[in-house]
Amino acid sequence: MTTSLAPQTDLDPMRTPAAAAAHRIASGTAAPDDSGGAPALSVRDLVLEYPDGERGVLRALDEVSLDLHAGTFTALVGPSGSGKSSLLAVAAGLVPPTSGTVTVAGRELTGLSRTERTGLRGREIGVIFQQPNLIPSLTAAEQLELSVHLDRDATRADRKAARDRAMALLERVDLADQAGKRPHQLSGGQRQRVNIVRALMASPALLLVDEPTSALDRERSAAVVDLLGALTRDEGTATLMVTHDHEFLAATDRTLNMVDGRLTD
Repeated sequence: MTTSLAPQTDLDPMRTPAAAAAHRIASGTAAPDDSGGAPALSVRDLVLEYPDGERGVLRALDEVSLDLHAGTFTALVGPSGSGKSSLLAVAAGLVPPTSGTVTVAGRELTGLSRTERTGLRGREIGVIFQQPNLIPSLTAAEQLELSVHLDRDATRADRKAARDRAMALLERVDLADQAGKRPHQLSGGQRQRVNIVRALMASPALLLVDEPTSALDRERSAAVVDLLGALTRDEGTATLMVTHDHEFLAATDRTLNMVDGRLTD
């Protein structure tokens, strides 16, 4: 991948991920997609083992290989304890694998320091948890802008870019008129939509979603899954969603099954 020598890009490594993303959006210097169709996520021969008392070792992931491409929405299903959450954690750079490789947006996570993994996660990986975990005192717009406002290196232009990006995303999910409301003033479905677009603030290459419909009724669940599919295509991200709701799989492009740490189509 060719690195631009423009001054704006040179400053990015000195910024926190939130400020760097906002700065690239504001200045129009976001790197073009010159990956030649390379996967947003590439996992090869991934093994994750844990100590397991008398049994010695528990193999949570067993020789997993997987490619996810930009603009595709993939569902991951399987029984509890099959390794789904372990795969999300390793793909997010939260847990180092025992062996194998994980590459996100062309950058291999294996061998990176914790600080480097955190930086990559801030730039290229969005994570959506089961519960929105919104901050009670912040408005919907402030939830999205928070990371930039906490960044002491963020400039006025960074903060304006973050505000513009937040409002554009809230409008995309029909919440622009709710931007000034706090979580207790929003419905469960609205809170989950804020949760979703918060994960998209930095325009990540990879979006990892853990059971987004677990606390929603059927109608809201269907709407959330449809929204994830639309945002995946509109934003050009690669989305991997862990779910137990098989009735909504038609909204995805592909379904993978995980059993005993192994993947099958």
